[in-house]
Amino acid sequence: MKRSLITIGLTVLCTAIIILGLFELQAQLNQLQPDEQEVINSSILEEKRQLQVHLPPGYTEDTTTTYPLLLVLDGGSKDFTLSQIGDVLTTAGAMPSVITVGIPNTNRNRDLTPPFCAQETGGKIAGGGDNFLAFIIEEALPMLHGRYRTNGAQMLAGHSRAGLFTLYAQLERPDIFDAYFCFSPAFWRDDHAIVAYAEDAWATADSIPAFLYLSLGTEENDKMRKGYEAITELLKNKPVPGLVVVHKYTPGADHQSNTYLSAPAALGTWGKYVLNNARQLE
Repeated sequence: MKRSLITIGLTVLCTAIIILGLFELQAQLNQLQPDEQEVINSSILEEKRQLQVHLPPGYTEDTTTTYPLLLVLDGGSKDFTLSQIGDVLTTAGAMPSVITVGIPNTNRNRDLTPPFCAQETGGKIAGGGDNFLAFIIEEALPMLHGRYRTNGAQMLAGHSRAGLFTLYAQLERPDIFDAYFCFSPAFWRDDHAIVAYAEDAWATADSIPAFLYLSLGTEENDKMRKGYEAITELLKNKPVPGLVVVHKYTPGADHQSNTYLSAPAALGTWGKYVLNNARQLE
């Protein structure tokens, strides 16, 4: 009888632990759900594309305030990081509230590679970044501005290949976004093709009143570092009129952790730029 009671007790305890674990897992999953999900039947990309919308605290209660839009590439991962860090910094008064929108991938290599680079190393298929940029400008942004309380300010953020695309967007259409965040950007692709493209674009550019933040982890490989330094040296030697540039190494960060570890500094520095209208940033 005593053994049976012990067995029953252990069974109940194990069941309770499992149930509590499931509740905790569900709570974590709920925290990682966007506030809204939108679907666009894109005529440009000829496919359905999702948008994951993270609304700032107080958005529902305050029906008059308008917000900047922060588009985050690699939606489903990076957008949660930037949204959560942004909410903390907003609460601390370090940056304005933003609406963060993640754009999940369907064909990452195609969409996030500029048309002057091959999708694969040594490959011959050119990137489709021009079509993806057109989708963002002509389909995603108008829909978001129509459905959410935005104030017209627009930002773009990306990691690795998405960081490469983010700089490409600045070079190709400098009139669209007010701020750009390139985390661990893959500027090395196709023998640093983005560097030559940037040099030509910036040499003929008029004043660009925008903010550009670049970061790289100190533990990233030489290939990443050489591409990153090629762009930062170009910006140092040939400054672009009006473009406020901040570039930093993130101590101890590798390629996977750099976005998470450098995002507080990136968003906080942008907050300083916006809130204080700073033109020279440390």
